[in-house]
Amino acid sequence: MSPLNKKSQYNIAKLLHWLVALIVLLMLMSGWRTETFELEDKQFIMMIHSALGTTVFILMACRWWWRKSHNLYAPVGWYKKPFQLLQWTFYPLLLLQPVLGFLQSIFIDYEVLAFGFINYSAIAAPNEAWHGIFHQLHMLTAVLLILIFFAHLVEKTRKFFIDDSNSMREP
Repeated sequence: MSPLNKKSQYNIAKLLHWLVALIVLLMLMSGWRTETFELEDKQFIMMIHSALGTTVFILMACRWWWRKSHNLYAPVGWYKKPFQLLQWTFYPLLLLQPVLGFLQSIFIDYEVLAFGFINYSAIAAPNEAWHGIFHQLHMLTAVLLILIFFAHLVEKTRKFFIDDSNSMREP
């Protein structure tokens, strides 16, 4: 058993939740229009975007580990609740999205420096076909994340107005 009580464990989980949510929101806003920028601006935005993506991957791995190791959010019959299943699709998608971004960046034809010094684009030779495939998958995953976010928002809003004492409370 963890030395932290359940309330502290949930507070750490909430902190990770909102930190990831804020970063993902910033990333979605920064990623949509990068193709329209000049190369120098695009490289700067991609430096920040790739660093945030790497950070999201690390935070989501930590968040998943935290939930599993502290047995948080495992209500009886969770698999029967569509919104719970939908919400749990966030985890694999938020781990997949940075991987797709990374794969996209290793095949790009300009330098992508995560955190200003990790050169993702130097890992492989530029390849327009592979870059295009991973770019499309990255965009598709972003759209799925946005759709799931709105479904999550609808469900949390519903729960705010309708007391569902049998449901679990989670960030």
